[in-house]
Amino acid sequence: MLRGRPLLEWAVDAVAAAGCSPIVVVLPPGLDESPPEFGSLYPQVVFATGGDTRQASVGAGVALINADVVVVHDAARPLATKDLVQEVVETLHSSDVDAVVPGIPMDETIKEVGADDRVLRTVDRSSLWRVQTPAAFRTAVLKAAHARADAESFVGTDESQLVERFVDGRIRIIPGRRDNLKVTFPNDLAVAEAMLEGLR
Repeated sequence: MLRGRPLLEWAVDAVAAAGCSPIVVVLPPGLDESPPEFGSLYPQVVFATGGDTRQASVGAGVALINADVVVVHDAARPLATKDLVQEVVETLHSSDVDAVVPGIPMDETIKEVGADDRVLRTVDRSSLWRVQTPAAFRTAVLKAAHARADAESFVGTDESQLVERFVDGRIRIIPGRRDNLKVTFPNDLAVAEAMLEGLR
């Protein structure tokens, strides 16, 4: 919960405000039996049942999309804005690429570490970016990438990795937002609360 609302609602707010429709909310197995009551607030929401991995869950959601472009977003990023959603979609429409992903250039030193916690080397960070969601994809390309990944039992860390690997997709990165926080650990909620307070 963030300010009395589930993180999921914050994420849906952003894509709904950007005009996305339908909005497919993928729920863990079991929760789909009593989905959130979005009805009156978000009539464009439909629900899908997720899988054992992020990839399986995204695949289940994308399977319900017939539009030319699909936006993939995480409930764990409640501070994403409608402007960022619109920017990835507009950039995809105006570019000769298969996907547009927001990201932040790496600004910290990166170490490769071995199994014994010993540093193996320092990685050149000059071309490294941390990617975020929302990300926009050409739907047919993303569906094809998921199908190939499933056929080869490959599990990636995000959808753009599948597009890179299986369909030789062209992906453009645009500047993300440093305040587009991913809530992973409990103290991230406190950070999100402080960031929202700073916007008042």
